[in-house]
Amino acid sequence: MKRTLLFFSALFATSTQANTDVLSVDPVMLSGSAFSFENDAKRYPKQSQFSIVHSVLMSSESGRRLAVVTIENKASGSRILQADHIMALFADGRRVHPLSFDEGIKLDDGEKRSLTLSFGENEYPILAVYTSLNE
Repeated sequence: MKRTLLFFSALFATSTQANTDVLSVDPVMLSGSAFSFENDAKRYPKQSQFSIVHSVLMSSESGRRLAVVTIENKASGSRILQADHIMALFADGRRVHPLSFDEGIKLDDGEKRSLTLSFGENEYPILAVYTSLNE
């Protein structure tokens, strides 16, 4: 009996832990609000001709923060997209670049590409993901 109870307790604990890693789509704000947090650290995305066309923000109960973004190269030639071209604004006002790409991503002129970006773990949700063109 004790062994069975111990087994189910361990199974429940594992199941509960696994559920905290499930991603959920965060609610979308219907009105385009501009946020006015202080930026004392002077953190900005690197200047580029990349624009975020669309984004879907996701999170898990354990605090993982991700975004699926569609990025467009608005330059007249090919460009290499790097992590420092993109930034997320969190609900506490902090600005964070996505975790680095292994390599830059080449986008031809006018090309659009959807990417899933990880912003690590944070207790605050992401409010916006942007580039220098979207500021």
